[in-house]
Amino acid sequence: MCVIAAYLGDEPAAPILLEMLKREEGLAGGYYTGVATIHEGTLHCEKVVGDVDALAARTRAAELPGSLGIAHSRSPSGGDREWSHPFVGNGGRVAYVANGSMGCFDGRTDYAAAGNGLLHKGYSYLSACPEAIGPYPVLADQSCVHFSEIMCLLVEKELRGGADLRRAMASSYQDWPSEIVGLAVSSAEPDCFVAARINQPLVIAHDGGAVYGASSAIAFPEGVSWQTVMPPNCSGRFGRDAFSLHPFSRPPGPVALMPPRAALADRLMEALGRGPQSVGELCAQTDPLWPEGQMRQRLLAVYQTVEDWLQVGRVRLEIRRLPGMFDKGTAPRIFVELLD
Repeated sequence: MCVIAAYLGDEPAAPILLEMLKREEGLAGGYYTGVATIHEGTLHCEKVVGDVDALAARTRAAELPGSLGIAHSRSPSGGDREWSHPFVGNGGRVAYVANGSMGCFDGRTDYAAAGNGLLHKGYSYLSACPEAIGPYPVLADQSCVHFSEIMCLLVEKELRGGADLRRAMASSYQDWPSEIVGLAVSSAEPDCFVAARINQPLVIAHDGGAVYGASSAIAFPEGVSWQTVMPPNCSGRFGRDAFSLHPFSRPPGPVALMPPRAALADRLMEALGRGPQSVGELCAQTDPLWPEGQMRQRLLAVYQTVEDWLQVGRVRLEIRRLPGMFDKGTAPRIFVELLD
């Protein structure tokens, strides 16, 4: 899985976004990392195969101009730098990041068909690889491309058709659903970032004229006073002074309500009693609590519980370094440890 972040405020966005990623990287991600900002009508982007430290060391990511941006760190796969997020539209005006997987839409949403339709209209893919990579779609020209680049270009197609960025995201998510959450920025709309969420987590915070978005509240700077979880099956536009949320008119499917807090806490505490656990291991412990036939909010449930326990000193986070992509460098993995 992945972690994502967004920022809009008065300060340079890039250093804030890198610090936000650093805080939450290891919950997921750490193998491919990138950031995009908007400044004076121009989109700027840097990304690498590697973690946040690699991005900062090997690129000018921290120096990207602008006070609006999005960032991403993702799980391992194949592919080179172009398989890192953010993905940028062919026109160079929109950037997009996402977290999630096909999930219950595997075999139901045909991303190859979507990708081929875009090819037919003249769109091109920077992520195109000559060999198949995992479950990623292979197009008619025999190239394998990233799901999220297809989604980025679908959003761009909606923008070219006259939609604003929020409507473009909402339409694309409903037409081509998977179990994801995404963020986008556009040089044509420099006063906001946009999100669409089906079931993966996104938390929004506001403080001192700045607005933040992240997979987990762990990412937010100390002292951020107001935060809320973005609801599932909706899109949103987030500006400095005003937010708007818009339920999908065609929800892709039911998203399960969060399980009872006591039952969730009991299962996670039992797992932690056996020793430090990764987020993925904790998510697996929640499986019996979710109803059949609905999309699960496992990551959100675990993140919120761990965040609560961190506040009261019940757990601590231990960072371990694992082998990175292509046997180069390392990637961080956070383990949650129960304190006495």
